Amino acid sequence: MRNQKAFGFTLIEVLVALAVLAMITLASHQILSTAINANQNSKEKVAEIGALNTAFRMLQQDFTQLALRNTRNESGDSLEQFLVADRFLFDSQYHGIAGVRDGWSNPVNLLPRSELQLFSYVVEEDHLVRKYRIYVDSLDGTEPKSQILLENIKDFTIRFRGNNETWEENWTVPTLPKAIKVEVALADDITVSRIFLLPEQESKS
Repeated sequence: MRNQKAFGFTLIEVLVALAVLAMITLASHQILSTAINANQNSKEKVAEIGALNTAFRMLQQDFTQLALRNTRNESGDSLEQFLVADRFLFDSQYHGIAGVRDGWSNPVNLLPRSELQLFSYVVEEDHLVRKYRIYVDSLDGTEPKSQILLENIKDFTIRFRGNNETWEENWTVPTLPKAIKVEVALADDITVSRIFLLPEQESKS
């Protein structure tokens, strides 16, 4: 009698194969999920670093081009300070700062404005916001334009270094400081700081 070879799989073999397949699928899913999360975290960090670089670049452009230009409010009263800054200024959650910068490009005066720009930085609803006005003097009652630079801000501190060679938290004198130090605390317990040196400038009428 010839030996007959059995074809097919037993139930136990099928169950073992399914268990191995399930383990491989689960491991593959975990690896894929980890890779996706790592990629997402990497994109968020890159975006955060990009936003920080943009914010500090704008701060540098504004601070290094500060002009000795007085401004007038809606009542027509002249403000004697070229730069104003203090804790909770302009209803900011933390520090607020405002000044007038030069170098706002207006080739051959094509636009109905000067090359001076009134700007401010405040923190609103945990967002670092840069605001600016088309005209330096606030005589037309128009609202400033706003741009959100950073989100999830936990603190925004500005300090100034004047002639007394010490760092101060507010600036109330009618001159410009020698340097401005900015510290930004982010939601992930990271604090980034930058010091901006200010050049000597002549008064703008």
